[in-house]
Amino acid sequence: MKRRTCRTALGILAIGLSSSAVGCLVDDSLELRSRNGNEIVFGISQSKGADGTVRSAVGYEFLDVQSRGWSTVGWVSRDRACWAERLDGRLGQPRVEGGVATFQGGALPDKGIAVVANRSEDLVLDGPAWRAGGDALRFEAKGFAMPNIGPQTLYAPSPELALSKPAAPAEEAAELAIDAKAEQGLEIGWTVSEPTTGPRESVVASLVAGDSPASRGVELRCFFDRGVGTGTFPQALITRFVGLVGAGTDPIKGTLHIATHRQLTIHAAGGWTVYVVATVDQRSQPFALQR
Repeated sequence: MKRRTCRTALGILAIGLSSSAVGCLVDDSLELRSRNGNEIVFGISQSKGADGTVRSAVGYEFLDVQSRGWSTVGWVSRDRACWAERLDGRLGQPRVEGGVATFQGGALPDKGIAVVANRSEDLVLDGPAWRAGGDALRFEAKGFAMPNIGPQTLYAPSPELALSKPAAPAEEAAELAIDAKAEQGLEIGWTVSEPTTGPRESVVASLVAGDSPASRGVELRCFFDRGVGTGTFPQALITRFVGLVGAGTDPIKGTLHIATHRQLTIHAAGGWTVYVVATVDQRSQPFALQR
């Protein structure tokens, strides 16, 4: 079976953790967990380029198919807010008989935008999928080896986020310096604004290593409550992130991604959990992590 990392053209799909995950306690702060159900994620995202052009993209990825013995393993914080894993170990898009999922509403075309099973590249549109936080998107899906999902409502996250930490780089290509041994971890900060329509909104931040063959496909991802205004990558998980990258003394290089995020979790027949996520890229910044 061919595995591939699922990245939309506008960034990696941000995925929450399922309550079906099981694990073994390693220390007081971390667990090594694997999933034990049938799980799939559908994502819609938008991003603004340096020239101000907004683009939207959709994609999907299988996380676990219990009937075929496929699962994902990663390190997770005890509060389940952060997860570290090798992305090349995820299932990606193993071939299925077929399937189509659609997103409609917001600023999408009248017929919406479709996610097609077995399509190797994500569909990208010029223009935003929504214009304001709280805009309602309608999602439904058929196929993908799972029960049909009838119309569901996903509330979009805010297109804007005023980030305060880390400080914006003087130059777009400037690297953010991270010390893997710093006790306080890596802090992300932003200005708290009035909540929008719908459930709680998150800020999702991820470190994705990918400049050298040894580090390709390793991610540390954390979800923070937007209403709090700050969140920290735990130092213990940064250490696990370094371990997943592999041995070496050179700095680990990659990209810090920060996005606003909302998620709809659907529990369907046959032990299926379907995650439907919407994200807006807020910053992508190179980093160099000193071991």
